Amino acid sequence: MPCRAKGTTAMTECDRTDGNGLATPYPLSAEHVRQYRENGHVHLRSVCTKNEVAEYREVVKSITSERFAGTSRMSDRPEDDFSRVFMQTFNLREADARAARFIQSPRFGEIAADLMGVDAVRIYYDKAMFKEPGSWITPWHQDGPHWPLHSDHVLTMWIPLVDATIDMGPPRFASGTHRSRVLGPRGIHRESESFFEDYIHANQVPVVEEEIPAGDVTLHSHWVVHGARANTSGRVREALGITFYEDGVFIDDSACSVENRPVIDANLGNRQPGQRADHPRNQIVFDRS
Repeated sequence: MPCRAKGTTAMTECDRTDGNGLATPYPLSAEHVRQYRENGHVHLRSVCTKNEVAEYREVVKSITSERFAGTSRMSDRPEDDFSRVFMQTFNLREADARAARFIQSPRFGEIAADLMGVDAVRIYYDKAMFKEPGSWITPWHQDGPHWPLHSDHVLTMWIPLVDATIDMGPPRFASGTHRSRVLGPRGIHRESESFFEDYIHANQVPVVEEEIPAGDVTLHSHWVVHGARANTSGRVREALGITFYEDGVFIDDSACSVENRPVIDANLGNRQPGQRADHPRNQIVFDRS
C-alpha cells in the first residue's frame, strides 16, 4: 500500500521510510503559488510529519530553555519590553547541528524558492518565537522596512511546534498588502497597530486568521502586513521562523528608516549596502541548478 495516494499532497508518517527525511520534496501546487503571489501569504498543510515536529521541537526547546533561563515573570517586565509580545532568540541553527538539519532542510528551501519563482535561496536568519499565556498582541507591521534586503523575493516560513489555536495568537495577514511594499510606519508598536488597523478598515482589506496545526506552516512576504492576537490560552505558542531570500540580491537599506542608515546587520555578516548578500553565514539551502 503506498504512503500517499496519487494526486494527494499531505505528508504522511511513512514519507520518512526512504531515509531521506527532510530532503523529501513537498508537493507544492500551482494553486499554492497563486495564493502566495496574489495574497502575500499561504498556508501549507502537513509540510512536516508529526514525528518530525516532535523530534525537532525537543531540540528547539533544549536551546530556548537555556537562552530564556532567568526571564522574569510577565508582570515584572517593563511595559516596553518586547518579550511582553513574545520571547525570541535567533539563529538556533548555529547552536546545534540537529537544529541546523531541520532549519536548512532542502524541503523548506525548495518551497521558498518555488513560491518566489527563483532558482536558489539563502537563509537570512531563523528564530524561535514563544508567545506566553498573557502575552500582548503582536501589532500589525511589515518586516521589509526593518531589513536591508529591498527585494520582492524575501519571505518567512512560520512553523508552529504545537497546535496554534486561535486563542494562542497564530499569525493573521492583511491579504494583498504586499503589492504596495512600504505602506506605513516602521516598527512593531502601538503606532503601527493603530495605523494599519485604520488602513485595513478604510480599504476593506481582507484579513486571514486561522488555526495552524503542528506540521502545517505559513509563509508570508516580508512586505505583507501581519500581526497576531494576544495569547489568551493557558499554553505557550511555540513557533520557529525561518526567513529566506533569493540568492544574488545585494544589501539595500533604502526601505529602512533614514535615521537608521546605513543598516549593518550581523545576521548578514555585517555586509555593507551595495555589497552582495552572500556571507557564509547565509547558507544556500536550495539551488535548482
